Amino acid sequence: MRTFLTAASLTVAALVLACPPGAAAAGQDPKEARGPEVGPSAREILQEMSEYLATANEMTFQADVSYDELTGGQMLQFGGVAKLALRRPDRMRARLDGDTRQLEMVFDGRTFTVHDAARNVYAQGEHSGTVDSALDTLFERYGFSVPLADLLYSDPYQTLMASVGTGNVVGRRVLDGVACHHLAFSQETIDWQIWIEAGARPVPRQLVITYKDEPGAPQYIARLSGWDFHPRLSKSFFGFNPPAGADAIEFRPVAEQEVTR
Repeated sequence: MRTFLTAASLTVAALVLACPPGAAAAGQDPKEARGPEVGPSAREILQEMSEYLATANEMTFQADVSYDELTGGQMLQFGGVAKLALRRPDRMRARLDGDTRQLEMVFDGRTFTVHDAARNVYAQGEHSGTVDSALDTLFERYGFSVPLADLLYSDPYQTLMASVGTGNVVGRRVLDGVACHHLAFSQETIDWQIWIEAGARPVPRQLVITYKDEPGAPQYIARLSGWDFHPRLSKSFFGFNPPAGADAIEFRPVAEQEVTR
């Protein structure tokens, strides 16, 4: 799946959807969406993770990501590193340095900025509110997905479970020397798996999304690490200073993009 940020005749390629598949339906009641086919243990483990992340006033983490792209009839794998920082309720910074994309998104409580470092162009929009509402605006109005956005919401469980049809606990697995709960969920067009650290610190350790309705069923894989819930970030960290030579462009709403494509 692709999302785009465009202005005038300029199209800035964003990124393979790098978040668990719930953001598009964040307003849906998970109790209605999940159905009776989601095991209670899977719901409980995911809820525990969500509550743990939601209690953090600040947090930083990173993800080593890989994603498949069908290119010239062959499935190719690309990768990168995503770094994310959050200060509730209204500060966020996300950066993706990848093989095919170098992107940064910053929200300071009043303005959100998307910077394409590879092309050195950026777009800004005024928005007063929480990180939740900024993420919704970026996705719904401009078609832009922040890497691993569902983990940044005030209620990750709500967004993760919004469109789930089935889910279960696969078992316990050791990932990078850490015991984890391995959960698997299915939605209409995608399957996704998540590995959550077992014990007193239930942080997600790995995410795998399979786009089963796309040719070749490409996957997105994120290995999560470096969780810090006391990073002591300065207020200026969530600001954006355009780098030398950067050009400012304008966001175009999704509706306008669809008309011109």
